[in-house]
Amino acid sequence: HVMKMSRSNKKNHDDSSTKNLSSITTLRRKTTQIGQATEANNNHSDSAYEDYNSKTKDLPCDRGSSTSSSSLGYNEENAVYREIPKTKDQQEAVASSMQAQDFKPEIRWPDLVAQLYLHLGAVYGFYLLFSAKSQTFMWLVLAVWVSGIGITAGAHRLWSHKSYNASLPLRIVLIFLFTIAGQRDAYTWALDHRIHHKFSETEADPHNAKRGFWFAHVGWLFLTPHPKVAEKRKVIDMSDLENDGVVMFQRKWFIPLFALISIGLPVLVPWHFWGESLWKSFWICFNLRFTTTLNAAFFVNSVAHMWGSRPYDKNISPVESRLVSFMALGEGWHNYHHVFPWDYKTGEFGSYRLNITTAFIDFCAKLGLATGLKSVSPDMIKRRAMKCGDGSRFLSDEYAHKDAVWGYGDRDIPKDDLQELKRM
Repeated sequence: HVMKMSRSNKKNHDDSSTKNLSSITTLRRKTTQIGQATEANNNHSDSAYEDYNSKTKDLPCDRGSSTSSSSLGYNEENAVYREIPKTKDQQEAVASSMQAQDFKPEIRWPDLVAQLYLHLGAVYGFYLLFSAKSQTFMWLVLAVWVSGIGITAGAHRLWSHKSYNASLPLRIVLIFLFTIAGQRDAYTWALDHRIHHKFSETEADPHNAKRGFWFAHVGWLFLTPHPKVAEKRKVIDMSDLENDGVVMFQRKWFIPLFALISIGLPVLVPWHFWGESLWKSFWICFNLRFTTTLNAAFFVNSVAHMWGSRPYDKNISPVESRLVSFMALGEGWHNYHHVFPWDYKTGEFGSYRLNITTAFIDFCAKLGLATGLKSVSPDMIKRRAMKCGDGSRFLSDEYAHKDAVWGYGDRDIPKDDLQELKRM
């Protein structure tokens, strides 16, 4: 009996050893397969398609048409967008702002009076334009155009988005042109614009279009900002501009530079060179010019976030607008721009006629003044449009008739359809 038990135990032990050995062999085989798959994947990791899919496979492009803050993925609990203050003062500012549960904006009366003065003065300047000299009108158009380039090529595409690198001479020219526009200093302009992109359509967006057309257009300039805007202003990384001597010089001396370059220069040129009256020159070449460039930028914040197509991401507010592109020197391809904010062209399609800023940057690149122009590959654009867009991108001539046929007998009829037709 003892011998039988011994043989039985030995048999069970052998069976157990065999099973363990089999499990180990299976585990090794699976590990080898995983290693081979990982190696194969690594060998192709530099493929643009796989790299793009690895980064965008979890993009929430199937969320429907909702544009609520939760569907946009910008909630505070979303770790991708959470900012972590680095100093005690910043932490206290965040804690203080989080207590403002019942925020109600208040009118900043000096800013409101300034906006009323500018716009009423622009109407008067437009009236005086009909009795002004023709040279004054041409000077007005030139001043609007060059100051607009200072906004679009300088404050926007260079200093806000770092979409290209500019040499020192080009940066000096751009800061000069931007100062003519007079839209605050470049540092502050870029700071608010970076916040706008990172927290678009949320309470932290300085000109949140969800609060209505007039707020996004001009109201944000004379209403107290939401506490979250002030919070994000303290934590957004601006170290690159803080190390830019041209930007910081303009920031330090902005008020006297504004008086000399935005008011004095445009007004004195017509008076000195062709004898225009100072009265007309002031209302036309300062008020009308300043307010024109101001509203061109305003339309990007309002119209280009409301009415138009969304070829690249149908789940966000920004749209494509030819009208805004014309008015703002190429800044109206806004759906594309919010999806690919590093592209120096800020748009996929459109000639230089509707994107003068791109023509300017390309010209500077040929002169060697602009380098490192960043863009997006056509394949990446197409994949993003197919995955997230509203389909309008594929209505162009290149795609609209890709699968169209003229009737029976057309050689482009799909083979499956043709075979079914023959069986009928």
